[in-house]
Amino acid sequence: MKFLHYIIRNALRSPVRSLLTIGSTTMCLALMMMLLSFLSVNDSVATSLRTYNRLIVMSSQGFTQPVPYARVGEIASMKGVKGTSTFSWFGGKYNEEPMPFAQFGVSADKIFTLYDEFNVPPDQVKAFAEDKTGCAIGRKLAEERKLKVGDSVPLKGDAYPLDLTLTIRAIYDGPATRDLRMCFFHWDYLNEELKKVAPNSKMLDNAGVVIVKCESADQMATLTKGIDNQYVNSDTPTRTQSEEAFNRLFTEMFGDLRGMIQNIGLAVVFSLIFVAGNAMAMALRERTTEVAVLKAMGFGRGLVINLIITEAILVTLVGGILGAIGSKFFFDLVDLSKYTAGFLPFFFVPWSTALLGVGASLLIGFLSGIFPAIRAAQLSVVNGLRKVV
Repeated sequence: MKFLHYIIRNALRSPVRSLLTIGSTTMCLALMMMLLSFLSVNDSVATSLRTYNRLIVMSSQGFTQPVPYARVGEIASMKGVKGTSTFSWFGGKYNEEPMPFAQFGVSADKIFTLYDEFNVPPDQVKAFAEDKTGCAIGRKLAEERKLKVGDSVPLKGDAYPLDLTLTIRAIYDGPATRDLRMCFFHWDYLNEELKKVAPNSKMLDNAGVVIVKCESADQMATLTKGIDNQYVNSDTPTRTQSEEAFNRLFTEMFGDLRGMIQNIGLAVVFSLIFVAGNAMAMALRERTTEVAVLKAMGFGRGLVINLIITEAILVTLVGGILGAIGSKFFFDLVDLSKYTAGFLPFFFVPWSTALLGVGASLLIGFLSGIFPAIRAAQLSVVNGLRKVV
């Protein structure tokens, strides 16, 4: 603290250079926070799903292959199963929006029993279950589209060769880590309408995937194995997994996304080390005589090194706070997820990730300042006073 004023004065000696270094650190770390937060959010959300005791039954051949609707009732009768529901993706367009929301055909009388973390007024649950053309939408979807109970939701078919006109009967809410932009509608309505326009479609009687609510976590492993064994020799074998594993499956579809993001993060750190190191080297080249005077006054090598490294850390720390902590508060205020067409149902920068960014800025400052500091400490007083910049 004794030399803090001197360190700050040196950091501000070339304001343009310091601001450019801070700006580059801020922007790069902010982008790195976005990438790392994608992994952090997916991990935290996937882990939180463990408490709901749900299984996902899909075709063993992937999403594109049908799971017969008959599986819904068959699995529901198995011991340890609390309830089941269809979960069939519709993928329609709403008012020609380029970024539609997610729509699923479900078992309307069971869906909110299976997803008991969602909060829905009982009268709305009843109205939704009784109206075959009714739908239930998330709170964020209702707020962003200014929709309310009783409004019409026209969906133009894309994956399916038909259009649906739904009426909002319920609006659900829930935890911040759950998707509050989905639209649930009656699977029966979808299937009946499809029979009218495409009676030979392979999508008929397709449940999409089957959501299974287990009575307890202890029964999940047994049910996972039992469901797949029951259909292993059928025409439509299944692949059953926990909701957590199913959630992680989407990340794995992009390949080694985790490794790629981590490598990008390392590349950002190394790039910033060179940028900040170049700025510190230029600053010390301009202050060669000053360093020599300090040493002539009795400043030891260790003190010179500490002063220079602290200066480098101060500059990058400011950029780290603006980039990492700033992005944390920015994404708490600005909901990025509504611009991702349902790909990211929610997005935020966890404190752990933000603090990691601040830690990275400290490391960048130290490594960028260490070599210029050592060179300055090794400079002799005579050569330093002789140097003309």
